[in-house]
Amino acid sequence: MPNLLRPAALAAVALLSACGARQNPPATAEPPPSSQAVTATPQSPKLRLPTEMRPTGYTVELTLDPKVATFQGVVDIDLDVTKSVSVVWLHAKGLTVKKATLTQGASSFDVTAVPGEEDFLGFPLAKALATGPAKLRVVYDGLASEKETNGAFRVNEGDDWYIYTQFEPVAARRVFPSFDEPGFKVPWQLTFHVPAGTVAVTNTPQESEEARPDGGRTFRFARTQPLPSYLIAFGVGPFDFLPAADAGQKKVKTRIITPRGRTEEGVYAAQVTPEILAALEDYFGMPYPYEKLDVLAVPLLGGAMEHPGLVTFNSRFMLSKPAEDSLGRQRAFSETQVHELAHQWFGNLVTMQWWDDLWLNEAFASWMTPRIVETWRPGWDAPVERVHDRARALDSDSLLSARRIRQPIESANDIHNAFDGITYGKGSAVLSMTEEWLGRDVFRRGIQRYFRKHAGGNATAKDFLDAVSAESGKDVTGMLGTFLDQSGAPLVTASLACGADGAKVVLTQKRYLRLGTQSPGAQTWKVPVCVKYANGAKEARTCTLLEGERTEVALREAKTCPAWVFPNAEGAGYFRVQLDADAAAKLAKAGMQKLSRTERVTFLTDVRALALAGSIPAADALSLARRMSNDPDRVVTLASLDLLELVSSRLLPDEKLKDRARFLRDTYGPRARQLGFTPRKGENEDTRLLRPRLVRLAGRDGRDPKLLAEARTLADTWLKDKSAVAPEMVDVVLAIAATEGDAAFREKLAAAVRGEKDRRTRQYLIGALSNFTDPELVKKNLALVFEKGLDPRETVWMAFAASQGLRTQDVAFDFVTTNYDRLVGDSPEALLPEEAAGRMAYVGSNFCDAGKRQQMADFFTERSAKAKGGPRTLAQVLEIVDQCIALKQAQGASVESFLAQGATPRPPQAPAVR
Repeated sequence: MPNLLRPAALAAVALLSACGARQNPPATAEPPPSSQAVTATPQSPKLRLPTEMRPTGYTVELTLDPKVATFQGVVDIDLDVTKSVSVVWLHAKGLTVKKATLTQGASSFDVTAVPGEEDFLGFPLAKALATGPAKLRVVYDGLASEKETNGAFRVNEGDDWYIYTQFEPVAARRVFPSFDEPGFKVPWQLTFHVPAGTVAVTNTPQESEEARPDGGRTFRFARTQPLPSYLIAFGVGPFDFLPAADAGQKKVKTRIITPRGRTEEGVYAAQVTPEILAALEDYFGMPYPYEKLDVLAVPLLGGAMEHPGLVTFNSRFMLSKPAEDSLGRQRAFSETQVHELAHQWFGNLVTMQWWDDLWLNEAFASWMTPRIVETWRPGWDAPVERVHDRARALDSDSLLSARRIRQPIESANDIHNAFDGITYGKGSAVLSMTEEWLGRDVFRRGIQRYFRKHAGGNATAKDFLDAVSAESGKDVTGMLGTFLDQSGAPLVTASLACGADGAKVVLTQKRYLRLGTQSPGAQTWKVPVCVKYANGAKEARTCTLLEGERTEVALREAKTCPAWVFPNAEGAGYFRVQLDADAAAKLAKAGMQKLSRTERVTFLTDVRALALAGSIPAADALSLARRMSNDPDRVVTLASLDLLELVSSRLLPDEKLKDRARFLRDTYGPRARQLGFTPRKGENEDTRLLRPRLVRLAGRDGRDPKLLAEARTLADTWLKDKSAVAPEMVDVVLAIAATEGDAAFREKLAAAVRGEKDRRTRQYLIGALSNFTDPELVKKNLALVFEKGLDPRETVWMAFAASQGLRTQDVAFDFVTTNYDRLVGDSPEALLPEEAAGRMAYVGSNFCDAGKRQQMADFFTERSAKAKGGPRTLAQVLEIVDQCIALKQAQGASVESFLAQGATPRPPQAPAVR
């Protein structure tokens, strides 16, 4: 999110570009000195460019000064005309065309740019181009925004100015007039003219550096391999470089690139990046495809991005001073780096043809992360983390408004909505299920076949499915297609039957639906199901493909009726499980301790899902959560915390909130107080990772007096001495201290925010302010969003944090609705980027009553319709509110009764049919 634009030398052009970015015309144009006469305005394309013409290569020169908002560009686009055309259409947004020249054969003539609809820019021709090669040269001005965080944007870091880029999905058009679609995959050659004291970096190795007459420098870079526009990236600024070990089989040069003076913060990234690349090369059976590997720290970037040769990361995510580093940050960086480097094959070497197959990029990179981590860092519990990710995806898929994995792209909104938990999480989970169904070796060979055939080009879902089907000898399309091309997930119900003909499990399926969601009609999937069961003193496993509504699975190895069954071995299946009463009792009595850690986590996620569907009482699930609160296994304890959604404050009347706090304090307080705020010498990593979660829960939500008092003391000390609190506990200490923070503490934090130059520390302080629960103090905090000298891209998140608090959600909603135009309106003076408008409806996601839902709909319906990705986001938020209303009505009494009884521990119960 953003600052106001500050145009410099070419103020009028910059202002025009900024208005263009807000009002959505693709570009403006100044008439060239001469041009061919055109008699009529051409008809603009819709969504996609015409196919009669393709680029075959780009040569780009950019003149950029990070201290100045505007930049100048010259792009030469080599074209292949396959059918005679009278208009050359490109994508462009917020660019001012100064001159355009078209050349074909011996003819060269100036052409005039005319804006089309959305982001299209046309160059009409008096005489149609013939088939064959041609070239278009465009001279233009653009804007490196201090407001947006895509396209080219400027950031001030440590009193230095930098320019960074983020083009995925459709923001390359903010920097280059181009064919900005993934199917246009061609070589690029980039040259940068920059001021003295700055350097430029991009996807490929530098070929030369020359002095300019004005004292600046010119950097020329090697031509890229064929790439789509969204994978081009660059940075300009006074960077520092930290060499890592040469990486991969080809020993490519690898560097960590940081803002000036911060290379020591990149030491961990430099250590693990070559190790990760080597592990990926081993899996794929082929070397890293590109010529170098730079990893660039980018302030305010939303995560990370996989550009070939120049991977970018949010700087707070990527960099840390060794004394301030934490296990959580290191693991998060490493896992994300696996994801980004997996993209060098999934997405970069082989690129989707169109955005409906984004899953070929993101689902595969997400699936690859635990696959690599489980062997590279076996102590990190990657298989169990995969099950956690699967559960989150199933949550997203419980909405009727959820997308399909392979959702047709029919509008620009669909492109922006594609980057969600369905594409990443569900896609990854479905791939894991497919891998287990086919066998890991077979699946791996199918992937390698896919890369061998399509390396350097584009591919579709069919191409991948064909490769895996050919390798496995099975119709993978038939199974996988049922998960790719419909939304939702199955609820598989299992019962155990034993008779004279042996033991069998009866499986049925239907769509899993939460309370508050109406069935859209009958749905079935082709579901790979592996049943684990007792076979005497050992365990056995039988697998089947559940294709219709019902099937029977013979447990052929069972000599007698099994003592228990569990119909989702290792949690590999993408479905919820419900056992009938008899099978549930058997599992509870004889099977729970026989389940693997991964299966225990799967079991807990299903208990939660069944309670949210109204199939079991919430009190039963909460009893299980309490019993698991002292489980010695970190991953099981953390999985049990997800059951606490059933005791969310929004489900309870005000008079029951003290009961909720007491339950959390009594259940988690003893263990949290034992862990304390300070790590101990020699303790294991699991303890260090568990401490922040339990201490935050007992202190902030349970209002544990000892933890509250200690946190306030530590917070005051930390404000004076940043080494006084362990790095992984800083945000926990500040959050607990702020929960019941008073006006004096709030003023102390606000003053610190205003004076803090270090972005990481400043974001800690803003996070602390985000945890206040006094509505009047929250109003004062939200006023900081408009305070000059602070970055709204950081402070606006206080509104979303406040929206999750029962006492402060109305304050947040009123703030956003009252100030909507100032925040994300059409005016260039609006504080936040275009993309933020589509997310504003999340400010109402914690509401749980019909009146608030109506207020949400009344305010956001018309506004979200105009925002990128807004209609689906609003539909999902309203459905989340509907689900909460229904859950409160159906399970509220069970939750209140549980809390009133003091939640006496009960034995764990398996999920059963009522």
